[in-house]
Amino acid sequence: MTALANAIKKVATGPHLSKDLSIDEARDAMLEVLNGADAVQSAVFFIGLRMKTETNDENLGILQALQQNTVQQTSSVPEILTFADPFNGYNRHCPILAFLPAVLAASGLPTISQGVKEMGPKFGVTHSQVLALAGMDTYQSVEVATQRINNPDTAWAYIDQSQSTPRLYALEDLRTKMIKRPSLATLEKLILPIKAQAKNHLAVGFVHKAYPSVLAWLANQVGFDTALIMRGIEGGVLPTLRETSNNYRVHGEQVEELKIDPTQFGIEQSTRGVLPQQSEQVTAEETVELGLKALTGETGPAFDSLVLAAAINLWHVGKFSTQLQAAEQVREVIMSGRAKAFFDAGLV
Repeated sequence: MTALANAIKKVATGPHLSKDLSIDEARDAMLEVLNGADAVQSAVFFIGLRMKTETNDENLGILQALQQNTVQQTSSVPEILTFADPFNGYNRHCPILAFLPAVLAASGLPTISQGVKEMGPKFGVTHSQVLALAGMDTYQSVEVATQRINNPDTAWAYIDQSQSTPRLYALEDLRTKMIKRPSLATLEKLILPIKAQAKNHLAVGFVHKAYPSVLAWLANQVGFDTALIMRGIEGGVLPTLRETSNNYRVHGEQVEELKIDPTQFGIEQSTRGVLPQQSEQVTAEETVELGLKALTGETGPAFDSLVLAAAINLWHVGKFSTQLQAAEQVREVIMSGRAKAFFDAGLV
């Protein structure tokens, strides 16, 4: 019997008889899925885990399998921030953080964002769609992305899952047909395609209260030195602009609660995030328009979103001693045109 069949027998036998998998069992079953296992069996595996509730060991085993199937490079820079907004995108707020990597790179923190063009069941607007409309080749290889990270005049990149972990990307249709989001929706955001010389930082969002401890443990296990786990808008890494949010900060095995008050960053807004203005529908077109205006210094929710998200991360990794100092520096980086120059360089 195969590893996947054995795993299904353990995890899909009902609420009272289901058993947990070891790290090795979960990893071997996931490797079989990635190598083209039967679609029905693969779906039963993921749904069985979800109905039972995945353990830390099961999540780690699956994540190890994903990392083993990821194109991996080591950059020449001392530190990198890797983050991923939800792969299935946004449908209530404009995904303005597609522009965040350029702002952070211009502020001295090389940054990678990850994603796909579209993902069910939400099929929202994604970073990929926004950046492609802005003029980027969103299907650049991991090798090319590494070159951009190493280049001090760009120092940011977007990496599509189709390029970094193509066997995981090949499961996109299966995941859509499953309707419910499997554990992959969380674990794919922790994949590490490009490593820094010294420190690897993670920024990731969460929705459900049970996830911060899981994400913190996994981030530590797979090689991230620090992590920000954000109660962000639509599950992303941008906290609300109008009120204090409850988040988490991770350094190694140390996890601490982190309350983010936008007023401490010099931000006062009446909206949670960047809402579409041209229609009720979020579009990549309007997101590009708002993002470019923010990068040229036009104030408003889009500008404040980039300031808040960039300042949180710069403060977290130790670039600034206070949140307000970080925010003031980000404003200067944007208003000077430096962030826009980095964004344009990253499109070439």
